[in-house]
Amino acid sequence: MASLTHKFLPFRHPRPVKRKGWSTSVNHGHRAVVGICTCGKHHPRQMSLCLVLPRHRFGSSRFNTIVLLFLRLFYHAGSFEMAPAAATTFEVPKLSSTSSVMEVSDTTESEKTPIVHRGGVPELLNSYRKLSTQEWLRRLSNLPENLADWKVCSITWIKALASPFSHEFLQFVVQDVRSGRRTRLAAGREEDGDWVLVGWDWASGETPSDHYKLPLPLLSLEFDDRRTRPSMFELAGVLAATTRRRPHYRFRREMCWWYAETVLDEMSAKHGGSVTEWRWSRYRYSFVVKTTLIRRSTLTRHAEAFKARLAAEMSY
Repeated sequence: MASLTHKFLPFRHPRPVKRKGWSTSVNHGHRAVVGICTCGKHHPRQMSLCLVLPRHRFGSSRFNTIVLLFLRLFYHAGSFEMAPAAATTFEVPKLSSTSSVMEVSDTTESEKTPIVHRGGVPELLNSYRKLSTQEWLRRLSNLPENLADWKVCSITWIKALASPFSHEFLQFVVQDVRSGRRTRLAAGREEDGDWVLVGWDWASGETPSDHYKLPLPLLSLEFDDRRTRPSMFELAGVLAATTRRRPHYRFRREMCWWYAETVLDEMSAKHGGSVTEWRWSRYRYSFVVKTTLIRRSTLTRHAEAFKARLAAEMSY
């Protein structure tokens, strides 16, 4: 057994986390660290980690697609571990009051005009549209003075329980620090590209497609200190930078789950915040089969309750 190295034997033992009701807070304090895993994250034990069924090894070429699909049917994730700040590798553009962040030749005059507010929410956030992450960043960079007061309150990692392959995406609650008005955005990765969804009428309970009608919460990152909350522009920069880092959807690794985790890691490394693990957080990175025969009634009840909560409030 001594000849078997960490490269070929990884198991990650989850840290004991007490779960109460809907969710459980996880305190990320200073703790003894033996080393850094190949995934870029610290683990408390040298041999606790990442070889047979770790989330960051699922994309390795040693797994073919069929085996990968089979393993993900039974995989349960352990407690979530944030990547250290040093592990972040890509730069996010900074907001400048004198020039646009990105040079775009096809900018129209209408995009440079002030945003018309309707009901306390800027028109850019109030009208339903699905944009690429690059287009979203470009639009914000053209109107920095109008959206500088909008800060990110929370980021929640969601599993779309009704989707065929357990699609996962992120949703963000942003707030105008002056008026206190809030709205919610969504972002994720699909086979045809990375997207940002704005203007979704959450209060109505309607969804862009049936795939999103059962949102199961997995993890939430909350920015409790109002003075240090990231701006919506900084969030847009992280989304676009993640797209540039790995622009193509790959089933074995750089799919929707990878995108959600990478954005969450980057925002936490740059801006701090507290992580909350919801009751079903262990199902991230996993395929959850739900059909007319396999009903998943317990998961469905929790997803329906969370959907009703999204319609009633703007916390997550």
